[in-house]
Amino acid sequence: MATTTKPESKQENLLKLVRYAAENADVASSKRDAAIREAHRAGSSLREIAEASGISHMTVKRIVERTAE
Repeated sequence: MATTTKPESKQENLLKLVRYAAENADVASSKRDAAIREAHRAGSSLREIAEASGISHMTVKRIVERTAE
């Protein structure tokens, strides 16, 4: 006897996509933050890093300061 499964709804597929994107965003953010810290240790200014990363210099400052704690 064949088992039939109900096809996933569009909403279920979109929610899976959102979960996947959120999980990968955490990884991407961690890698971005590590690169920001490394660039800062190498002598790049907060504004230079902000321009290269597309985020504000204040966000860069918070990321850099987070490691100092």
